[in-house]
Amino acid sequence: MMGMAATVAVMLALSACNGQSESPSTNADGPLKIGVQSVPTTFDPGQNFLATDYAIMNLVGGTLTDVSTDGKSVTMGLAEALTPGDKQYVVKLKPDLKFSDGTPLTATDVAATFEYYMADKSNGYDYTFAAIQKVTAVDDLTVTFDLKQPYPALDMALAYPSSAIIPAKSIQEKGKDLYKGDPLPTAGKFQIQSFDANYITLTANPNYAGAKPSTTSLTFNKITDSAARLAQVQGGQIDFAEDISPKQIPQLSGPVQARTTKSVNGMQFLGMNNRDNSLLSDVRIRKAVSAAINRDQINDVAMAGKSTVALGLFANSSKNSRPLLQEKPDLEGAKDLLSGTKCSNGCTLRFIADSSDEVGGDIAVVAQQNLREIGIQVNIERSEAAVVIQQANEGNYDFRSTYFYDSLDNPGPYLSYLLGPTIKALRTGYSNPEMNQLIDTVQTSSGSEAASAMDQINELFEKDLPMIPITDYMVVSASRVPEERLSLSPTLFYNVG
Repeated sequence: MMGMAATVAVMLALSACNGQSESPSTNADGPLKIGVQSVPTTFDPGQNFLATDYAIMNLVGGTLTDVSTDGKSVTMGLAEALTPGDKQYVVKLKPDLKFSDGTPLTATDVAATFEYYMADKSNGYDYTFAAIQKVTAVDDLTVTFDLKQPYPALDMALAYPSSAIIPAKSIQEKGKDLYKGDPLPTAGKFQIQSFDANYITLTANPNYAGAKPSTTSLTFNKITDSAARLAQVQGGQIDFAEDISPKQIPQLSGPVQARTTKSVNGMQFLGMNNRDNSLLSDVRIRKAVSAAINRDQINDVAMAGKSTVALGLFANSSKNSRPLLQEKPDLEGAKDLLSGTKCSNGCTLRFIADSSDEVGGDIAVVAQQNLREIGIQVNIERSEAAVVIQQANEGNYDFRSTYFYDSLDNPGPYLSYLLGPTIKALRTGYSNPEMNQLIDTVQTSSGSEAASAMDQINELFEKDLPMIPITDYMVVSASRVPEERLSLSPTLFYNVG
């Protein structure tokens, strides 16, 4: 499969050199073509979990608040004002709001939207609604959110694409079939014009309540192989190739430029199986692995030196960043930690790797080299992504490369996914009731109480070390168009000019 992908990439590059490619539009407001690894298979906001799908849905869905470009805060979206309280938030909508089909958007639509989301047991973002008791339309422009408990970050939760407002009429008419058939009217910058399994075309929403983009059309083409995406942007078939390997940057030539975007709140981790079926259930072995890992080498080899070494739970750019681990490898310290464990005289561990993930594969190779120095043999097993995910869900592994990010510098949801029970702490199997309680405190408190809980979370993470921070998470893209036309922000959402 890898050979076939490389052949396709070369053929595309050659056809471009021979003048057989279709050049994308270069005028200031013409359509843009974007190569991505995936496109949404559903337009249900509660079912889009892949980073690219999530970013595409952010262009479509209108939300009460909007994520700021730097991911540090929120601004008003469909809401004109938001008044917070311990047990109730009051939202005042902007006047004369409309969906993309021209129908009015009122408080009734907002209340119906959240009632639908809260009742949907399959919603993957239900934790963002867990503190909400009920949502009520007071009048056409006023909505109240009554809370079960304090929720200081509700303004941030309302900005996620999973909180996009949908028409109450559609909910009433279609019920459980809401996302079958034609796409629903939207309230974001763009609306869905056409789509199939391999592409989605968005056009500017004429009824968008904010500043309208000058770009009128975006087409996202599914090109699963990163080398093929790179070849197509270099050859002129597409304008922007998202998520290429950092090691492919030297292959670029004008007018194509590389863009490196570090997530405001995202990390690359060495995932470790904390379950009893793995030797890594022993925290002493996990800490020995952390002491032996050479993060600088991983950054140089896997990220072409473009990322930043990470030593704590949060990205270096996060306001919550705090270094917890040693920066440089300590092989003697690692060997001391292994003394008295099942790896004291050597052991063998399995590293499962996605065969299509070049960065993850490079991390596996460097980890293999590093751990050999302390007597741990690492066998790397490469499989298709679906197989790796299944193995991870079943706990059928020792190591895996994984990452997680949040579009906002919002510690509550980030920690819930990373260390809480939402997906078994990034499928490591880690579970600590004390950690869950501390995360809950972070989500329901503010000021000194939240700060104290964060300190305790950092201490408990350092003690348990269920996974190893490696570097900040980043995405490398290749573009033929200026950043003011199209770029990825630290939120990993698209900025479209």
